[in-house]
Order: sequence, then C-alpha cells, then structure tokens
Amino acid sequence: MKNIKAVLLIVTVMASGIAQAQYVQEKPNVEFMFKVEAGYLHAVGNYGQPTTEATEVTGANIQGTGYNLNLHEEAAGLNVMAGINISQDFFLGGGLGYSFCAPMRPVRLDQNSHMALVFVDMDFRPVGNTWAPMVGARLGGSYLMNPNNYGNTLTPFAELYGGLNWFYDHALQQMDRNYHSLFVETGVQFVQGTVFIPIRVGWRW
Repeated sequence: MKNIKAVLLIVTVMASGIAQAQYVQEKPNVEFMFKVEAGYLHAVGNYGQPTTEATEVTGANIQGTGYNLNLHEEAAGLNVMAGINISQDFFLGGGLGYSFCAPMRPVRLDQNSHMALVFVDMDFRPVGNTWAPMVGARLGGSYLMNPNNYGNTLTPFAELYGGLNWFYDHALQQMDRNYHSLFVETGVQFVQGTVFIPIRVGWRW
C-alpha cells in the first residue's frame, strides 16, 4: 500500500510539473502586439504664436515657419501602433498618427490643417481580469501641414493617458495569451503649442 501511495505521489508531482511547464510555455515573456485607436481631441489651451506673414521678394513667395494651432481648432485623430508585449502586462512600441484639425467655434472646415505624428508608446495594464485599468505615455514629434502662406511646423509631442480595457475573449481569461481587448482612454496631450484632452476608443490584439 505504501508503494502504491509513493507511486501515486510521484505521478502527481510529475503531472503537475509537466502542466506547469506547459502553462509557462504558453505564456511567452515577449510577444508582438498591435493597437489601433481613433477619437476626438478637445483643445483647452494654446501657447503658440503665428509667424510673420509671407512676403514677396523679387517675385518669390517667402513662407514663414508655420502657425501653431489656435484655441478654437479641434481635432479628430487616428493612431496605429506596433510593438512588443513584455510579461503580458507591459507594452512598448512605436506609432504613427494623423489628425484633422479645423476651427469649431464657429465650424470652418475650409480652414483645416493636417497633423502627422511619430512617437514611442508605452503602457501598463494587468491582463488577469476581464476589466483592467491602463496607464501610459507617448513621446515623439508632430508635423503640422498648413495649406496657407504660413508654411508648416515641426514640434515635439507628448501625452499622458489612462483608460479601461475589456478583454472580450473570455475563453482565454486564465492569462494564457489573453491580449485581445477593446479599450477607452483619455488624458492630456501637448502638441503644436496646444493642450488637448483626447477621448478615444481602440482595439489591441
């Protein structure tokens, strides 16, 4: 009887070790991840200054260095990011963004400008629950394309944000490669001499 108990104990320990090894193997420490998000950016402050108007010298049009956005310009934007997921909870990657900016008080879509972003993105969100908070930051550059005589502007870009993830693939809730989620986020963004409050929805996979 003692021999049978010993054998059963050894088999149980071995089976547990194999299961644990398989579980760890299914949870890589580093894995590729993609994110895409879109939303509205509400302008709350402006610190930019326009440059001197373009002048004509010997028939040539000399452009200024560009307008920063003014307080009455709102924006709608799209960001696409790719990077690595580290130990499931951390994301580090790079992203590209585009924003369409136009005065909204009053609405003047004919006076629009276009803003391109390149940035490093990092965030943290625990994946062990169906719902999980998220905090993150972005740093990079912004290129504002003005269709007027004031030219274009290249400035730094920075953002702090937080949000909430919904891990919708409930069958994978035991932290085994459970990265698929929908999320909402908001924060504070400084770009082109303007402070925005972004409100976005997104998808990570």
